Amino acid sequence: MFQILNQIRKPLLLVTIIFSMAIFSGCGGGAGDSKSDKTGKTNTQVDGKTLDSSASKFKDVVIKVGRIPFSNSSDLVRQHEGLMKYLKDTLGVKEARLVTASNYDGILQKLDRGEIDIGWLGTQAYVEGKEKFKLKPLVKPVRFGTTSYRGIIIARGDSGIKRLSDLKGKKFAWVEKESASGYIFPKAILIEAGINPDKDFSEAAFLTKHDAVVLNVLLGKYDAGACYDDARKTLKDQEKARELTILGTTQDISNEPLVCRADLPDDLTAMIKDAFLKLSINNPLHKAILQPCTDVQGFVPANDADYEYVRKVYRLLSK
Repeated sequence: MFQILNQIRKPLLLVTIIFSMAIFSGCGGGAGDSKSDKTGKTNTQVDGKTLDSSASKFKDVVIKVGRIPFSNSSDLVRQHEGLMKYLKDTLGVKEARLVTASNYDGILQKLDRGEIDIGWLGTQAYVEGKEKFKLKPLVKPVRFGTTSYRGIIIARGDSGIKRLSDLKGKKFAWVEKESASGYIFPKAILIEAGINPDKDFSEAAFLTKHDAVVLNVLLGKYDAGACYDDARKTLKDQEKARELTILGTTQDISNEPLVCRADLPDDLTAMIKDAFLKLSINNPLHKAILQPCTDVQGFVPANDADYEYVRKVYRLLSK
């Protein structure tokens, strides 16, 4: 009789143990388990890491970044493939896509219509469009170890041109009308020096590229020209750069801002900003992403106050 009871008890005990283990394992924090934090938000444990459920909130979103070409459009898209993949993976979105426009006004219009989410603007375009389009600055790039640059006016050292006032009646080379360092700010310092850039030159031309201005002044095709301060470094023969003299220098100009459209959700805006701020040229994985984007070494936060000097110049040129 006792042998029969023992035979019955053993299976029952085994069932009880298995049932108890199932209950307790359901309360554990193993891989793939879900937990709620103190805010009530559900987090997921994957490989020992807690993933915020908001990370997948934008999994069906396509982030569009607008930029004007500094090369042809197809090259620009190719050069930004690494950055777009980084944004896609970091933000957990469906896709990050580069969208081009022929000028900054086109970028502003696309932001206004909701056709793009982020605009990589020029400094002047930002100041002109800030209020009208309710732009929110996110970040600005770091280049050559700094977040600002200067415009300069150059001439050959043997040209006999020693000061800005000597430029009356001379041939002058600009970059393009939308260039802060290659037109807008140098034009302002010429005006302050008593030169009327629209009337006082015997000839003026827009050469579209900073290195073209440097080369044409060096070759004597133009007596002087405006460009950004590091453009002389584009010369293959750096000894030639010593043949140029600087006639005038602008104040520091804050590097151009990346902005987002006014109605982009705040949580997504914060994620995008954080993704850019994490990029660093010192990270080998990031180096290949950043360098094709016009020598960018990383990003820092951009604030509206960074562009007060730009506003001052804009007001001077608007008189």
